[in-house]
Amino acid sequence: MPQVQTTHRFLVYVVAYEAEQHLYDLFERIPYELFNRSDFHFLVSDDASSDNGPVVLKEWLEAHEIYNVTILKNRVNQGYGGNQKTGMRVAVDDGYSCLILLHGDGQYSPELLSEFARVWSESEPDVILGSRMHSAQSAREGGMPYYKILGNRILTTFQNRMTGWELSEYHTGYRAYATKFLDSVPFEINTNDFHFDTEILLQAAHVNASVKEINIPTYYGDEVCRVSGFKYAWNVFTATLQYKMHQLGMLCSLKLRNLSTDRYRDKTHALYSSHALALQLLDERQTKRVLDIGCGPGHIAARCEQAGMHVTGIDCAVPLSGSMSEFHIANLEHDELPVSISKYDTVLLMDVIEHLADPEAFLLRIRNQAHDRLSDAAAYEVSKLESALNLNQFESGSNAEQSENNEKEPSLPAFIISTPNIAFAAVRINLLLGRFNYAERGILDITHKRLFTRKSLLQMLRDCGYEVDRVRGVGVPFAAVMAGRTGRCLGWLANLSARIWPSLFAFQFLVECRPRPGVKDVLRNAIRIHDLSLEEHGESVEIAETEKR
Repeated sequence: MPQVQTTHRFLVYVVAYEAEQHLYDLFERIPYELFNRSDFHFLVSDDASSDNGPVVLKEWLEAHEIYNVTILKNRVNQGYGGNQKTGMRVAVDDGYSCLILLHGDGQYSPELLSEFARVWSESEPDVILGSRMHSAQSAREGGMPYYKILGNRILTTFQNRMTGWELSEYHTGYRAYATKFLDSVPFEINTNDFHFDTEILLQAAHVNASVKEINIPTYYGDEVCRVSGFKYAWNVFTATLQYKMHQLGMLCSLKLRNLSTDRYRDKTHALYSSHALALQLLDERQTKRVLDIGCGPGHIAARCEQAGMHVTGIDCAVPLSGSMSEFHIANLEHDELPVSISKYDTVLLMDVIEHLADPEAFLLRIRNQAHDRLSDAAAYEVSKLESALNLNQFESGSNAEQSENNEKEPSLPAFIISTPNIAFAAVRINLLLGRFNYAERGILDITHKRLFTRKSLLQMLRDCGYEVDRVRGVGVPFAAVMAGRTGRCLGWLANLSARIWPSLFAFQFLVECRPRPGVKDVLRNAIRIHDLSLEEHGESVEIAETEKR
């Protein structure tokens, strides 16, 4: 066997159930040089069998003076998946580098343990799969029944379509896992049934884990198959479909939640998406300075910067490097904005207000804060205007002069706000069927705190003092999750439906609005034509009497 690095420690985990007739033969076939080594350890877990397999193996080990083997027997049967979890937990907690799974019935060749160790030592992939389906002829020669070959092919093809991988087999039980990968996924909440192997591979796909396949021989002997084919196929199908629905934001699986590295995808290039439409509006407005509140990774900001705009971002997490000109960290729930919005042409609130516990307070706060800062900056200009005016000129002033004065009144930037539509058709249908499934993204994103219909959104904006200029329904952004012509066509249909009946078919709403001046702001900016206090009146009377004398 080629020597592996001594810094790596391998745990060979042998799952066994009613395997008394096979465990002895299995260990006889294991390369003898793997025994009594410091970098290899064997853990045999008998899943509450009724036979004497563990005792027989113990006697064999003692007879051969082999010491790097531990034998456990569960008091209660855990199931195929549940039994695997024990070994994975040991591998992670005891600091092993890699776990190699081996079945105790001898169906998979233990002679290849050295090959698994070698392959893992070379590139340290997250997962290694021993594939029997590299050749259908080889699988058949090894005794695999025709119906299993066909079922394996069908399920593997379907799973490749759903995950984007190109594996030759998902259903092998001979595999290895890097413990670093195992420590990154919640394998303990996976099923205890036989499709555990599928669920952990779907978790690997979700976190973009690295996978390598090695060819292994197929062997079907006199071992007892305890897998119900139709039940297994159905469980694999539903688990894979749920994975895809989670990816599309249609539901939220606890087994996949918070694992994805691309939670906030770049939708700026997706036709008909709210982000693409916001970029169009910024271009139409010939915007020069943008304040992106809740900028996230900075996908929109980066596109704005490419178009020559100056972007300032605000968020609680640092965006991608180089995506914007200026960035400030702030908690939108509690902190005041670190900049004045009056310095910008347009303010973006893209997919933000639904994440706030009190969006009304937030909108009021930035409106009042902005007017306060704007009024302070304009105070000097207003005082000059007052001194230049006199009462007679004001009373006889023409409409043109009044219009000119109005143009000098301070103004605030336009706001572009997007938020999901909780009254979307799919949500209504699910509610009718008694379902309300949260997801990792989309309308029912599990982090959303407030949800809006078209009517409730506009009412909130008006109550908070914002003048709504235009509301646009945005269809499901199919192009963001489905590449090619299909995504574009579905996106076009969804966008058309959202325009025709936005309250029902809009996936999101895109609102253009502007904050109105508050009462304090109107009072502060009013032109004082006459303001003579009682004290000033007394002084003017004394002056007049003195002049008469």
